[in-house]
Formats: sequence, C-alpha cells, structure tokens
Amino acid sequence: MAAILGILNHLRRAVQRDLGTFEAVKLNNFFLLVALMAYGAIESGLEPKSAEPLLLLLGLLVLFPLSSDPLARIPSSRLRLWPLDRKQKVALRVTSFLLSPVLWIAVALTIVRKGLAAAFLFLAFAIAVQCLVVLGNHATKTSPQCNFLRHVPQFPGRLGGLIRNNVREMLSILDAWVAIVIAVGGIAWRIFGASQDSAGPSVLAVLVALALSTWAQSLFGLDSRSGLARYRLLPLHGWEILLGKDCAFLAVLILLVLPLNLWSGLTSGFIALALGHHSSVLMHLPQRRWRFTGGRLLPVGALQGIGCFALGIVEGKKGPALLILAAIGYVTSVWWYGRLWDRKNLATGIRAG
Repeated sequence: MAAILGILNHLRRAVQRDLGTFEAVKLNNFFLLVALMAYGAIESGLEPKSAEPLLLLLGLLVLFPLSSDPLARIPSSRLRLWPLDRKQKVALRVTSFLLSPVLWIAVALTIVRKGLAAAFLFLAFAIAVQCLVVLGNHATKTSPQCNFLRHVPQFPGRLGGLIRNNVREMLSILDAWVAIVIAVGGIAWRIFGASQDSAGPSVLAVLVALALSTWAQSLFGLDSRSGLARYRLLPLHGWEILLGKDCAFLAVLILLVLPLNLWSGLTSGFIALALGHHSSVLMHLPQRRWRFTGGRLLPVGALQGIGCFALGIVEGKKGPALLILAAIGYVTSVWWYGRLWDRKNLATGIRAG
C-alpha cells in the first residue's frame, strides 16, 4: 500500500504541474457540443425533463476522462520493472483515475445540480467503468482472439495496409463508438419515427462527423516513436501517408452517414480533416486506446466545430456546391501538410545523421 501511495503522490504533483500550463488543455469537440446543448436546454427553461438526456450523455462522456490519463506519464517499460503484483497494478490504475481534473469538475457540478447522493453514485459508476476498461484491455492482451479489431479486412491498393491499420486505430477510440451510436439511432428514427423532419438526416450526419472530428487533429496520436520512425522509412510521400489515414477516417464516416445524408456528412468530414491536418502534422497529441480523443480547442477545435456544423447543415439545404468547395479545401490541405510532413522528417533525418 505504501508503494501505491508513493506513486500516486508523484502523479499528483505531475498533474498539478500540467494544470499550470496550456499543454493540459485538451478537449473533445463532441464533448463541447453536448455541453453547449445541455447548457442551452437549461437556459431555455427546458429542465428537467428535456435537458436530462443531454445531461446524461454529458455524464457518460465524462466517465471516460477526456484529460490525459495520469498513469500514462509513467513509461510502460518502467512500470513493468516496479515490484507490483497484479492486484496492486489494478488498484494503481483505478485510483490514478481519481486524479483526473475533469472527473472532479463533473462531480462538483453534480453536487451543485443534484446533491451529494447523486455525486456519490456518479463517482461509484465512474470507478466501475474504469475497472471495466482495465479488464477489457487485459483481456485483449492475454487473449488475442478476443480482439475483434483483428477481423478488419485488408484494403486493396498501395495504401491498403496503411488504411487497414488506421481503421483499427479509429475503432479503438471511443469517438468512433459515439458516432456509431448516433448513426444507429438515426437509422432507427428514420425507419420507425412517426414524424419525419426533412432536415433531420442532415443534422444527424453532421453530428456523426462532429463525433469523429477530434480524431482528425490527432491522426498520429496512437503511433509510438517507433511507429513514426517506420513512416519515415516507407517509400511514401507525406501526402500519401496523410491520404492513407484520411481514407480510413472517410471509410468509417461514409459507412455511418450513407443511410442518413452522405453529402452533408462528407462536407463536414472534409472540413474536419482539412483543419485537423494542422495539429496532426505540426503537433503530437498522444492518445490512449479506449478513451475519447483529446484535441486542442483553440484554434483548430473551435474552427472544426463551427465549420463542420454550419457548412454541413447549409449543404443539406443548398446543394452540392459547398461539398465541392470543402473537397477542394481538403485536397489543398493534403498537398500542403504533406509537404510540411516531408520537410519535417527530412530535417529530423539530418539532425539524426
């Protein structure tokens, strides 16, 4: 127990240092959207019944902390060398979750809105979710057959292997599963809904794209240093590497928005990728599997949110002109940031040599 307390004390100091810097500010675009929608519902006097679904969704998002995992600050190689048994490692993983600032902000808001009893239940459920995440990660490591991502098919062409690997990465983050839930709910609404709003499919397709948009800021977020080094060894230009990652993003997006509104979803997707290339190429935002993607709110996240939502909705009303403009902007972004990728890696190779 003393060893765990000592480790947690050092982690607490690391979290405190990070909170004093801008580097600690990471946010998920969809999380921000739900928070704004919940706030708008409350301010419009729709609480409690009309706002409760949004508040519930916001709470579920917080259960998987959007801030960086405190335990991720410890290199995995060093963690394996510590004389901790399996129970101690599980306890350390779960208790380190309690150092998340996002969690305690959510608990404080729950106390203000619902009282101590609701906050206690929220905290207990959050710990239970964290335990499930730990057990799920352990199961996939010890029993590879439990990992459904192994069944993602191979894609044809020169970039097929790269696309397949990135589809696997996308399906190992929670953003993709929120998008899947929205798409399935939208399809069910179109089939069984009593009343049909003509703008509804476009709005749902845009929400799917927004749920995935933060991942566009961190296309290399799950790649280790060795993985990034392998990209430099591939006989591919920078624009080809970006295109391979983008094709994985677009493949998932198209599959989800095809039953809703393909063109509105693609418009928002092109905008998310065109803007997200800036953070993906010029910054490295490390991510963790089975967590929500943490991106930068300013300026990329804000521009993504506004651009995806506004232009995606307008495209659904005005026609394909905005889709064409978004596609042109996307192609330009791939070309430009592909060149920056090549220059960056050339400079890295020269310094290493």
